[in-house]
Amino acid sequence: MDRSSARDLLIRYRSGDCTESERQLVESWILHDAAGPPDLSDVELLDDLLDIRLRLERSMRKHDLRVTAFRRWLPYAAMLIFVVSAGIWTYSRMNDHGQAPGRETANILPAHSAATLTLPDGSVVTLSDTQSGIVMGDQVTYTDGTSVPGVGEQSPGHGAASQNASAVSQRLTLAIPKGSTYRVTLPDGTKVWLNAASTLTYPSRFSDNERTVELAGEAYFEVSEIRAPVQGASGNSGPSRKVPFIVSTRNQSVEVLGTQFNIAAYADETVARTTLVEGSVRVGAAQHTASTVLKPGQQSVVSGRQISVAEVDVAAYTSWKEGYFTFNGTELREAMRQLSRWYDVDVIYEGNIPPTPFYGKISRSNSLAGVLDILKEGNVHFRIENNGAAYRVVVMP
Repeated sequence: MDRSSARDLLIRYRSGDCTESERQLVESWILHDAAGPPDLSDVELLDDLLDIRLRLERSMRKHDLRVTAFRRWLPYAAMLIFVVSAGIWTYSRMNDHGQAPGRETANILPAHSAATLTLPDGSVVTLSDTQSGIVMGDQVTYTDGTSVPGVGEQSPGHGAASQNASAVSQRLTLAIPKGSTYRVTLPDGTKVWLNAASTLTYPSRFSDNERTVELAGEAYFEVSEIRAPVQGASGNSGPSRKVPFIVSTRNQSVEVLGTQFNIAAYADETVARTTLVEGSVRVGAAQHTASTVLKPGQQSVVSGRQISVAEVDVAAYTSWKEGYFTFNGTELREAMRQLSRWYDVDVIYEGNIPPTPFYGKISRSNSLAGVLDILKEGNVHFRIENNGAAYRVVVMP
């Protein structure tokens, strides 16, 4: 699009004449350090963006809201102009391509159904959808301390396997449906936040040798450090050692000793990403003996037998935990898979759709139509269809 269209939107924003979707679009670019190609800049647009940024900061400080420090944002100002310009021109012609979401589709909110806990005997307990998580201890309770009906007493803690060897093999599976997140505190005190369409399988108690869980989907971990005594040759206890914590997915294994990290390993994604917030982790590909150790701020990407490591904006990969989609150059199909998991809709593609990266931070409490309005670009359009049984999103050039 030309710069005049971008300028028109900023003028409407400043005068209060823009739509709610346009307002969210402008503010999501400005308040998030999204870096687009830096070769387009315009002094007048830059002045407008700086002015809007200052007004937003003053407004948000009045309500004690955190924003990115102004000096951090300045280097991105010119790049943000490109991002704003690339994302807004379709609002003046929303109905030019396909059917715009109507009243029926505009209210497609995140899919919401209850998480389930599969017990060692195979029985399935439906968890309360008014609770945010469960705590594994002598008994299974919700985070507010109330008991979970239908779950008997669990083997406590992570103590010596010899005390109850069979407990180690008693596996439980926590399944999170589309459109929901949930938290579990494991028997060792480790906290795990699970994203939509994810499952975590773990024992009712851990052994002294290692703590292993299995993940399908995405989860954020805060791993507790556990130490176990080292048995000497005489049978006496020697110095203690850290008990490793291992997260196993279909294509990688992540070993930690005590740290915070995020793993995204969905079955419909071709790669598994591990993003380290603090501490250290060792990542190994399931089909290879090689491994790599991450430092805070780094992300590993496992694809088949290959492991690559890069510095990343950690917040962009953990913001789901705070209730946001964050797109930082995210490719179209990956972004649509995230929406599919959250809103429980199918996605189909029509025509020759060019590669389209998305930038921005969007609340996951928005309706599907609201998110698609924000994501609309000059070379991609969306249509929501309802066949009577389910909704689907059609992506078009």
